[in-house]
Amino acid sequence: MHRSWFLALTIVLATLATLFPVGIGVFMAQLEANRREADQLSVFADAALKRAELVMTQATSAIEEMEVLREEPCSPAHLVQLRRIAYSYRHIQDAGIYGGGQRRCSALLGPVETKGLTLPPPDWRTPDGMEYWFDLANPFSAPRRAMLIGRNGSNVSLDPQTFVDVVDRDARMLAVINTEAGRIFAASQGANLKRMQEAYADHTYGAGSGATHDDDAAVVLRRSRVMPLAVVVLAPRAVLLANWKALLTGGLAVGLAAGLPLGVLVWRRATRRFSLEGELRGAVRRHEMAVHYQPIVALSDNHCVGVEALVRWRRHGRLVRPNLFIPMAENAGLIQQITDQVLEIVLTELGTMLRRHPSFYVSINVGAEDLKSRRFLGVLTARLRGTGITPEQIRIEATERGFLEPDVARDTIQAFRDAGHPVYIDDFGTGYSSLSYLQSFKVDALKIDKSFVDTIGQEAASSTVAPHIIAMARSLGLQVVAEGIEDSAQADFLREQGVDFGQGWLFGRPVPAVELAKLLAKSMPQAAA
Repeated sequence: MHRSWFLALTIVLATLATLFPVGIGVFMAQLEANRREADQLSVFADAALKRAELVMTQATSAIEEMEVLREEPCSPAHLVQLRRIAYSYRHIQDAGIYGGGQRRCSALLGPVETKGLTLPPPDWRTPDGMEYWFDLANPFSAPRRAMLIGRNGSNVSLDPQTFVDVVDRDARMLAVINTEAGRIFAASQGANLKRMQEAYADHTYGAGSGATHDDDAAVVLRRSRVMPLAVVVLAPRAVLLANWKALLTGGLAVGLAAGLPLGVLVWRRATRRFSLEGELRGAVRRHEMAVHYQPIVALSDNHCVGVEALVRWRRHGRLVRPNLFIPMAENAGLIQQITDQVLEIVLTELGTMLRRHPSFYVSINVGAEDLKSRRFLGVLTARLRGTGITPEQIRIEATERGFLEPDVARDTIQAFRDAGHPVYIDDFGTGYSSLSYLQSFKVDALKIDKSFVDTIGQEAASSTVAPHIIAMARSLGLQVVAEGIEDSAQADFLREQGVDFGQGWLFGRPVPAVELAKLLAKSMPQAAA
């Protein structure tokens, strides 16, 4: 009997030892499938949200343009202008005038005041008077429904399908929702509106905005940061499991190699824990980032007027190059936390100096993510409150990478300036459309990139770029800061060209706060005094 029990126990343990790695392999295959699908859904949802924001932005811009027209409403000259506006915006179908509960005229319909094209009460109205009709009959009796947006008697007509016109090979369901009205106003063909509304409610009051899975579908919700818009993407389980056989085969193959799945799991966890990105996450979490300060001097008299705050990360006793960990932080979603920590360090280390010297300032670099919203401006305003430090003493440096969404960045930059924070374009000239930015963005100064300063006095093709940037800035009434000045010849040339300020190793390298006062006292006695 004892022998039989021992044999049975051996068989059970042998079976478990065999099946355990197989189960691990299958389980890991399922997790990987969910992760990949979540990534794909997230990318698709981001693209869909960007499309919805673009359409709504065009609609708002068209209405604003209509509101300043000077022609008599519905006159022939006014109709010409309406047609021009309707043609100028890709996603606008029609532009018109309404009032008294009816349409008066439009670019497509012409004068229609006598045709009795009435309008019902709007489905939703914003505090600033913008009115929305989410589902109207087509005035041409076409089967497609229309969406109308208007204000102060000017309106634009949209096809709701324009909001969801995003290429999708996997036939996922997509819906666009007005978050303040809580209503779906555009959905992809065949979408289950009731199911999409439930998914939006579940995410709004429960799971948040990430990808989630339930019994029959995976759902992703994305909310706009600048508009009352959200998109819901729903992928039915049938789509998720379309390639399950291949995943299962792969999971079994890995699992049958006894112990290999466990080793892979340990290796992945170890590499994630000890990789450079993992260490960076830990450093940010433990607030281990440091700040060094590089002097900015007035070239007219070499007087130090301020410093640029430069984040530093010391890993295993050695500084990691910023051009290595900053892009990594941006990709890992850590850059906003780092920017907040830089602000905290600056106010802690230089707060007394800033209060004693109201003309002295610190410039802080702001990443692309913080040009997409006013999040950092809110943090900055809250931290300065009651400190005795003026907004003008904290200046914002934004690189051209942050202008990839120009409409959003333009509003954010103006908000910084309205709050009293001067804004500089950093590394100017290295982006692909600097001139177009200057035409549409209001900033206070340009910072000439070091790569152009290095060519001064050399026979390089780019040696004439710096003088052109200086002349252009002067014509626009902007101040100029030259970066990377390393010798007196460069400083003299830039001074003769009318450059206002400079920074570089000639005036001082980036140093910790404890060394900043010594550096100023040693190299710039005017500033020390």
